[in-house]
Amino acid sequence: MAQTVNGTTDLLSDDARRPTASLQMPNWVRYFFMTLVVALLLLILVMGGKALRDAPPASIQVDAQNLSTAQHQALQQTMNQQSVSSFFTTDLQGLRDIAMGLAWVDQVSVTRDWQKGIVIAALPKQAVANFGTERLVDAKGAVFVPVDSQELTRSKFATLQGEINQAPVIMQQMQQINDWYAPLDMQVEDIILTPRMTWLVRFDNGLRVIVDNENTAQKLLNLSQLLSNQLSDRRDNMQSIDLRYKNGFTIAWKNNNQQAVPLALADQPAT
Repeated sequence: MAQTVNGTTDLLSDDARRPTASLQMPNWVRYFFMTLVVALLLLILVMGGKALRDAPPASIQVDAQNLSTAQHQALQQTMNQQSVSSFFTTDLQGLRDIAMGLAWVDQVSVTRDWQKGIVIAALPKQAVANFGTERLVDAKGAVFVPVDSQELTRSKFATLQGEINQAPVIMQQMQQINDWYAPLDMQVEDIILTPRMTWLVRFDNGLRVIVDNENTAQKLLNLSQLLSNQLSDRRDNMQSIDLRYKNGFTIAWKNNNQQAVPLALADQPAT
């Protein structure tokens, strides 16, 4: 009985030691399936690309927020004229560049929206002054033509005049003058920079000031201090002031008299 058990045990041990036969897939079958998988992936990519190319053009919507009715219509019309592809393949940066190309546009963002399509949001330039009679200028000195010509007359803006490429300089000069003359309750109403770099300034109280490009800032600052102190009681009688002197300036009074006010002795106007 023991032998039978031992024999059975030995038999089981031999079976356990015998290697188990494994089913191996022939190489050609493996290559076939690998090729099939790759072909399916390529087919999916091709069909997906074709689907993107054949997709209808994406719709472009301009967000009306922050825009006037005229600005919204103008930007939407510009976008409607653009050739766009599908929702996924439309060049968003290209659309942004086109919108930024409009002179009155200050900032633009372009995004994809599942429900609305391609959405364009824009911020217009905020005018702070007129530039000549047909343009506006923002605080950074950017000159632009407004969408609605009525914007040229809606606000009581100061008027800047000069070369367009000098607009930032003129704007900066006006802002500086306004800061200096604010304690006198005087603000610039018109400021002109001539081709010879001469400044002509007219304040809202009617006073006109002319100054050359030599020590311009210092002359205007000194004048504001004199008007606040030594000349404060005669300010209302002044018609114009000429600062184009090295050592002083001249005052034209409203009674048509003219007076030279020297710091030492007034020289002739600089040419």
